[in-house]
Amino acid sequence: MPKTANSLRDEDVRKLVTARLSVLSEDTIISVGSEGSFSRDELIKHVQTGDKVGSKIAEIEMEWLRSFKQN
Repeated sequence: MPKTANSLRDEDVRKLVTARLSVLSEDTIISVGSEGSFSRDELIKHVQTGDKVGSKIAEIEMEWLRSFKQN
């Protein structure tokens, strides 16, 4: 399937979200609802493995980025 501007592959999304998370301070803690609280590095690991927490963070980050396109 060819990539378009509107459809990023999972790998591309993980790379983008990982890059965004990596600029956060090392002592940043983010709460992910009932899943718990995670450090920046823990979130990066979750995103890289593509588990439930990582997928949720990727979804949140992509929605945030899309919001700029709509404005």
